[in-house]
Amino acid sequence: MTTLSRLLLALALATLLPGSPRAKASPTAVSQDRDPRLEQAAELLKADPEGDARRGADLCVQVNDQDAATLLLEQLDGMTHNRGLAPGHYRDVSWDALVRITDHYARLRVQTELQKNRQNAWTRMWCAELLGIYGEEDWGESLTKALKDKDIWVKRAAARSLGQIGFEEALFQLGKLAKHKDDRLRADVLEAMARIDPAKHGDALVKAISKDRDAGVRCALLAAARDLLPDDYERLSAEALSDDDWRPRLQAVDNLGSTRTKTAIDRLIEALEDGRPTVGVRAMAHLRALTHQPHTRPEQWQRWWRDNRDTFTFPEGEAVAAPKTGEGDTVAVYNGLRVTSDHVAFLIDKSHAMGEPLKSQGTSKEQAARDQLEQVLGALPEGVLFNVYTYELDHEAYAKKPEELDAKQAKKALEFVDKQSRRGAKDIWQILETVVSDPGIDTIYLLSSGEPDTGLYVHWSRVTRHLKDLNRFHKVTVHTVAYSDNQWHKDQLEKISEATGGEFRSFE
Repeated sequence: MTTLSRLLLALALATLLPGSPRAKASPTAVSQDRDPRLEQAAELLKADPEGDARRGADLCVQVNDQDAATLLLEQLDGMTHNRGLAPGHYRDVSWDALVRITDHYARLRVQTELQKNRQNAWTRMWCAELLGIYGEEDWGESLTKALKDKDIWVKRAAARSLGQIGFEEALFQLGKLAKHKDDRLRADVLEAMARIDPAKHGDALVKAISKDRDAGVRCALLAAARDLLPDDYERLSAEALSDDDWRPRLQAVDNLGSTRTKTAIDRLIEALEDGRPTVGVRAMAHLRALTHQPHTRPEQWQRWWRDNRDTFTFPEGEAVAAPKTGEGDTVAVYNGLRVTSDHVAFLIDKSHAMGEPLKSQGTSKEQAARDQLEQVLGALPEGVLFNVYTYELDHEAYAKKPEELDAKQAKKALEFVDKQSRRGAKDIWQILETVVSDPGIDTIYLLSSGEPDTGLYVHWSRVTRHLKDLNRFHKVTVHTVAYSDNQWHKDQLEKISEATGGEFRSFE
């Protein structure tokens, strides 16, 4: 049976089986001969404890058929309920299970959801993402149709997934969106077209890397060039070091930092004196990794490279550790993390849990956070651009845009934090999405009492997936601080920092 015949048969079955299309009259409608394990799975998926829901999802993965996929999709589609935890916890459990579904016809159920679900654009977007993860060319036609979806998020996900599966028949429809006014969609389309046919569409990618009107697009496409344009990416990265915006320059440094050539080291040493400190800091980290040299200042690197370039060979093995801060260095520290950026935001948890004691500091979590903020604002040099946010279910910003730090601004920022009362649960994804999207910020310090309580994404697997996707356009480093003795909570925060190349500290 050909692939097309198999797909047509599956579509016919999906139309006939009561468990395949979404049947609103019967929320858990499934085929009459379904696997008996799904009775238990359905009950567990509806239970309050997250552990029970996870066991139900695992059973669905074991069954691995259309009925199992239907149960998981019903939970993924849930945006409200009256269960013990916020809906995001259960959606994330379902997502993690759907990623592990391997049966072709079970995956076909995901395709049907993309086509048939008209109530929830988020579900359509997630289904489009899943089809890209599954990677089968059979899903190309449905994803191509999704490029016409009324929701911009669905269009973006469909474009990226089409690039992942390499569906050539989508090129015409993708081409219609190549100049779209939405920056993220335009970037996703250009990248997808280059992935599908690099010989024909690589030139458009090259042009956009240097000419696109949006710096975030130039940044994201330069990152893609590492895989898509292996003969050109080093040259494109070297040219991007002259970009007016720091984001393409930082991406260029990251590209060159993975390139074992002497010309890459030439450019990285030049980048040490970039006008944006975060670019220079990243360049130095890459130089240490490439050369295993311990130098700490641009002039030391320049002198060493002038004397050793001709005879240098790339060392193997692990690089030397970065030298510790010397007594003569002036460095601001926030909860044990060095602050090396001059465009920085501090994100302070104001959820109810911050009223709990922080045993290691002998005070409340809220007071410890306040003390650390006062200390770092007092240690940073005047003129640093900074902002402060507090967050729980919602968030508040000290300033509409980053302010220049001085004693007056520091005092007002602390007063702003003191005025924000503690309330309920916290939504970490919302505050991350908001602040990462601010082009005036390149480094974030996120302080939290633990894992997210609620939000569109809750578990680290989904928060980090979408954080990485967003950060293709922004290159923000997120450092995280956990005030918690719960290892699960600490793991959540550590994964968030890892996703952006940041550092993590925890205090009990």
